[in-house]
Amino acid sequence: MAFINHLCECSKLRNKYFGVRHGESEANVAHVISSNPDIGVKSHGLSPFGRTQVVENTKLFIRNHPSNCNSYMIIASDFRRAHETAEIIAANLTKSNDGKLTVQLDQRLRERFFGIYDGSSDENYNLIWKNDDENPEKNLNDKVEPTESVRERTTALVKELEDKYENQTIFLISHGDAIQILQTAFERLPNATQQRTLKHLERAEFRPLILK
Repeated sequence: MAFINHLCECSKLRNKYFGVRHGESEANVAHVISSNPDIGVKSHGLSPFGRTQVVENTKLFIRNHPSNCNSYMIIASDFRRAHETAEIIAANLTKSNDGKLTVQLDQRLRERFFGIYDGSSDENYNLIWKNDDENPEKNLNDKVEPTESVRERTTALVKELEDKYENQTIFLISHGDAIQILQTAFERLPNATQQRTLKHLERAEFRPLILK
């Protein structure tokens, strides 16, 4: 199956983008992979420490990027951990400005689905990433969502936002793999599997996504 990178034909962007990974979640604390939307949308929200991470990193962002929040937009995965992260960010950005921010949920920012590894130890991430590079057929057989599929859905969202808006600062609140795979499109990397060549995205990190 051929997948599309919707940023391939973009020479410049009309908006600024930040990819934000959710804060520490209950699944992170339990060291389990949580990628099934039937579970992740309702369960595995932020841990108390995860909430603190998001608050502190949002305050740091505000100090480094003073701006009017009327030019801000927040789009989030509907997984509980990402949704809660987005609501905390919105509340803190609003506190620092007079504007009001609402969170829009979009399934295209969901966690990458990890197939048979869902619910298993998070130590299996390394095996999945190794197979991305060396044995993608194994991942397909294990029902793991291809990296190119993640790039197609996430870049489709960005293209849609580009068509609708301009001069906005848009926060995409999502998950580690999803954001780093999206970043491969911004970086013009030929393969979405090259996500692991990028700097690791920490929990609650705000990462600028700049089109190269």
